[in-house]
Amino acid sequence: MKMSFEMLLVTSCIGAFQSIFFGVYLFTVRKGRTIANVLLALLLIAFAIRIFKSVGYYFSDGHVIPNVLMNFGFGTNLAIMPLLWLYLNAFVNKEYRFSWRRDFIQLVPCVIALLLSPFLTDYFWMNQNGYTISLLSMLVYLPFCVHLIIKHQSCLSKIQRLWFISLMSGVTVVWFGYLGNFVFGIVPYIASPVLFTLVICFLSFLALKESSIFTREAKYQSSSYTQAQIDVCYSQLQQLLSQGQLSRDPGLTLPKLAGKLMVTSNLLSETINRKAGLNFPDFINSHRISDAKALFENPAYDHQKIATIAFESGFNSLSVFNSAFKKFTSTTPSAFRRSLRRL
Repeated sequence: MKMSFEMLLVTSCIGAFQSIFFGVYLFTVRKGRTIANVLLALLLIAFAIRIFKSVGYYFSDGHVIPNVLMNFGFGTNLAIMPLLWLYLNAFVNKEYRFSWRRDFIQLVPCVIALLLSPFLTDYFWMNQNGYTISLLSMLVYLPFCVHLIIKHQSCLSKIQRLWFISLMSGVTVVWFGYLGNFVFGIVPYIASPVLFTLVICFLSFLALKESSIFTREAKYQSSSYTQAQIDVCYSQLQQLLSQGQLSRDPGLTLPKLAGKLMVTSNLLSETINRKAGLNFPDFINSHRISDAKALFENPAYDHQKIATIAFESGFNSLSVFNSAFKKFTSTTPSAFRRSLRRL
């Protein structure tokens, strides 16, 4: 069943309008991730301009549009991946500051194209490989963006990881749509604007559901600890927990663990909150649950009672163990054991 002309026009435009609205909203979010929000807003607006150009070209008579609109569309295309890279960096690094020397240079090709928009013609983009180069240049940023997400995934909350993956995947899918059309001729041209509508609607849904994506926790806005201190403390914490059975100590407390790391309780608490997105009890319990799952998978414990595994993992209460296990695995200990036996 083919989509009608009117329906296709509306569907391909919705994403661009929604992206503009989303971007303008982010400019108004003053609390929290200000620089990251500005970069994301610019990314969304740049993408919207690119989509408007595509829609105008596809639905115009003879596929003829004003040179300025065409050049703005192709020009902003050069800014999409650099803005995505800068946004990811600003998001994961609390101390990130935009550098005109280091960061703005990545946006220079876009700026040049926009400044020359009254003079460039479609001959440059289509016959002199300007458009092909702009598409392929985006490929340079992909591995760096993926590496950044992988590098910092342990420091992100579940919703933040979902946001990163969704944003990255959405941008990549739309980019592949344009690449598949122009370079390989296997995708309809209008497919990318339609895909973008689906992507931006899903991202908007996530944003409405989890507004914390765009703000940092207020209690750490005036933190006296630097990002370097937090990173070092978290690295030492991970190393300490991986060396032995520390998390299995049922009497483990925040001050006790801080003493072993030779840091203050405040620094350790803030480190766990900011890097793992958990409070101290949940953080320790998450490690205990990982130990419990390993014991369940150990054939030597096939006939051991669940209570035995709970106590050996560091819990001093079976009810607390059951609640924590369900919280971190979305299943019960009994159901988890049964699933292993079916394998």
